[in-house]
Amino acid sequence: MISAVFLEATGEWSERARTQLDRRATVFDLGHDTPDAAGLRSVQPDIVFVEAEHVTDKAAAALQHARQVCPESITVCVTTEEAAGRARVEGTLQPDFWLLVPASDLQFATQLESVLAYAAAMGRGQPTPPPQVSPPPCHPPPPAAESHAQPAGSLFRAVGRMTGCADPERIFVAYCDAVQEFTRCVSYCLLWRSEDGVTFHVVRAEGLAPVVQATCRLGHTSALPLWLQQQRRVVTNEMLSQLPSEGATLREMRLCGGIVAIPVFVEGSLRGIMVLGPKAVGGAYLTTEMEALYMLSAGAAAAVRQGELHGKLEAQKKYIDQVLSTMASGVITLGLDGNIRVCNPHACEILSLEPEAAIGSDMRALPSPLGDYLHSCMRYGEERSREEVSVLGGRRDLRVSTRRLVGQDGALIGSMMLVEDISAERALAQERRNAARNEVINQFVARFAHELKNPLATINTFIELLPTRFDDPEFQQYCSEHVKRDIHRLDDLVAKLLSLSQSPRLSRELVSVPALLDLAVERAALLDETATESITVSVRGELPMVRVDVGNMASALANLLRYCLGPHGDPVQLSAELQEGPEGERPIAVYISSPAHGTAADSLQQVLEPSYVIDHPDVDLGPSASQRLIESQGGALEAYSQDDRIVFHVSLVPEVPGQADDKS
Repeated sequence: MISAVFLEATGEWSERARTQLDRRATVFDLGHDTPDAAGLRSVQPDIVFVEAEHVTDKAAAALQHARQVCPESITVCVTTEEAAGRARVEGTLQPDFWLLVPASDLQFATQLESVLAYAAAMGRGQPTPPPQVSPPPCHPPPPAAESHAQPAGSLFRAVGRMTGCADPERIFVAYCDAVQEFTRCVSYCLLWRSEDGVTFHVVRAEGLAPVVQATCRLGHTSALPLWLQQQRRVVTNEMLSQLPSEGATLREMRLCGGIVAIPVFVEGSLRGIMVLGPKAVGGAYLTTEMEALYMLSAGAAAAVRQGELHGKLEAQKKYIDQVLSTMASGVITLGLDGNIRVCNPHACEILSLEPEAAIGSDMRALPSPLGDYLHSCMRYGEERSREEVSVLGGRRDLRVSTRRLVGQDGALIGSMMLVEDISAERALAQERRNAARNEVINQFVARFAHELKNPLATINTFIELLPTRFDDPEFQQYCSEHVKRDIHRLDDLVAKLLSLSQSPRLSRELVSVPALLDLAVERAALLDETATESITVSVRGELPMVRVDVGNMASALANLLRYCLGPHGDPVQLSAELQEGPEGERPIAVYISSPAHGTAADSLQQVLEPSYVIDHPDVDLGPSASQRLIESQGGALEAYSQDDRIVFHVSLVPEVPGQADDKS
């Protein structure tokens, strides 16, 4: 039967060609652009198909590679008439046949039929007639007493010895000993393919010239390996001598001192060649002996493959163990039976477990609730991500993550947990919080002491002078004015600090905006004797009433006025008006402005931040305290500079008609 190979042919017309070839050829789909030489040689296709809608270097390279590996194969390119014409002119792609598409079913079948007819005419797919040679001389079987053929039990024991090994060297020794014991050969030579897959070299030999044993190398494309890979059967000198075209194969077998060559295949690929010399006792190798040797070679191949897999598994296990032992996180896995499968050293150290006692034990050996976390993850899919938990009576703080484990087939095989010890991290965070809290307290106390110093000094001075000047009317009046002002300053300082440390208690009532502004000016005058002369009040238009806590709101405005007055009593403008707000709202805007004296806009924003004010004792607490008081009553406060003036913009919500008179 004809054999056909499709290279990177996944289009519609290649699929049609596969369908039509289904009953007339053996089809192989290698599925990539440039298949390896071994794959093509093992198939030895009669026809190679490449589909190229647009003639590209990729398609040309794939076809050229197939032609080099299998020069006797017929090459076919499935493409359009335009692309084929361009390829003929440029010489980029020159297959033996073109299948031009698109085409009707009849046209396409006719083109494909011509390819198959050509293949049949060239003798492709037909069995090669045996050469006409005289039959080999008949060797009578040796007498039963002289037969050295071993019983089947001995052969099975030899295979058992090989399959019980994991070391390739021990497998080679057992294989060669079994072959020599089974055949009683005077010499043998075992060639094995190197790891790079390019050459075959001698790994075990007996009765072979030392120079040949040390230097003999056969390439993977040499005559003997190539013949065995293609024919996949035992070959003898007598068989090769009857084939004139196999002279090179015969020379390579004689070079290895043998008359019989037995291939050793591992997963369909030629991995070894056992070349046997003549028997020490008896005549030619019997058919039953060669069958037994082929079976023994298959057992050696299985043992080698098993040893390679065992080596890979051991290497993977060592690698995984090394990774687990050096991980900075604990790793614990649970099997379907509820027993611990993996518990790396870091996890044992964190959980105060012994590795030998933990691995293989029940999940209840883990501190609660870690075992429950693993079980619920495995059974119910309740996965956790970086969840913090305390174990061992609160002595350990952990951060854990759990995931389900599934095999390659998607089946559940267990659950896994990553464990991190965050006890030191939590202790450090607590120390930082304590240090930060102490720092805030220290700054707060320092600020309070700084604010109290001046008014207390004034009061203390008057108290010391009072006994000697008690009857002086002028002193009494002066003392009364200044002591009263300093007492108001102390009261104002306490109110500011309280507003920064806790939310004020509000008792709201209706008040007109002009009355609120006048009350704010009066409170500012209690703190600064220049307030009455320096503050100009203006109200634009008729303003609705507002529902606020009058005392707190007046104090907030007074703080802003006091800040704008500054140490020299700068002129301050206090105004109020209605503004257009979003969605038809009309808030009441109160503006407090004074000369900037070089104050930048970002500095104004900073005086509204409590943390900044506490860190800088020279900055007035008033604006920051005012912001909390205003926002607690539904208002808003902004600070900015405009036309070399500092501006505080206070937004108040007017009273909506129909609201209750009392709201807290």
